[in-house]
Amino acid sequence: MPGKGNAWVFYECSDGDEKIQRQLTYIPDTGEAEQVPDPIVKRLYRPELLEPSTQEEFEQYWQMSNGR
Repeated sequence: MPGKGNAWVFYECSDGDEKIQRQLTYIPDTGEAEQVPDPIVKRLYRPELLEPSTQEEFEQYWQMSNGR
């Protein structure tokens, strides 16, 4: 989604490891969210640079992206 502003990328991982189950991109300026139910990248790259989120926050944006 280039040219639409800053984006947040959320990753849902398995408990206790860095395996990516689902991914989504959210653009706050436009309110757009895009689901990636089966991401190509399966492991977190440089997890020390990521900020934690909650399952509730992930699900909120995941539901926003349904049907887009």
